[in-house]
Amino acid sequence: MTKNFLLKLSLWSDLEQDDLNSLAALCCNFREIPKKRYISRGGERQERFPVVVDGWAARYQILRNGSRQITGLLLPGDFCYFDAAPCGTALEEIVAISHCTVAYVGYAAFERAMCHRPKTALAVQRYGRFETSILSSWIVNVGRRDAVERVAHLICEAKKRLEQVGLVEGDSFHFPLTQEDLADILGLTPVHTNRKLQQLRQERMISLKSKELTILDELGLERIAGFDPGYLSPVPGSMNMRPIVHLAA
Repeated sequence: MTKNFLLKLSLWSDLEQDDLNSLAALCCNFREIPKKRYISRGGERQERFPVVVDGWAARYQILRNGSRQITGLLLPGDFCYFDAAPCGTALEEIVAISHCTVAYVGYAAFERAMCHRPKTALAVQRYGRFETSILSSWIVNVGRRDAVERVAHLICEAKKRLEQVGLVEGDSFHFPLTQEDLADILGLTPVHTNRKLQQLRQERMISLKSKELTILDELGLERIAGFDPGYLSPVPGSMNMRPIVHLAA
């Protein structure tokens, strides 16, 4: 069940089999989280952090007027190690966008693993930079791109991130975001979001049926988005990933 998590961390450091076994052993407390249920709540004391081993989740904040801003997507293999204050308190809500399988890993055990395994510590450090790169890109997306560019950029990013853990078949992948979810990510209204999705469909850039998204013209979609995948890559300027072997399922 930890395969996606191990694949994700293996992108950022040349982990040895003992490192992988140690990380897999930390993921021993699994829970099934139904869609729209909380994985963790803002303000709660955090002694464990969640690893999304399957499904999609989101970090978000609620404004005083009740509106929601999604500040990050957690895709299969992602973990919520960096969303706590120094005192160990969660800063944001994390909710399941789809049905999720989540492993809860104790901070103390994880920190011991990093102390004793330098390659694991390096992978986590680099994963933190990966999250920061995504956040920076999202700020630019919401702040400077127009509506259709925002939608196109998010789709391109989702595909590249899912490719990292082998969850894209051809040019198709599971895409469980609703129009409301997309609107809360992109700073648009659901109606405007729907119009831009329809525009990309009409221009034969994408197909979206039953939460299965297919990119029909990847180069065209990337041109619309101004998408450069370098910020997602373990190797600067490249999306080539090292083959990973002997991963525990």
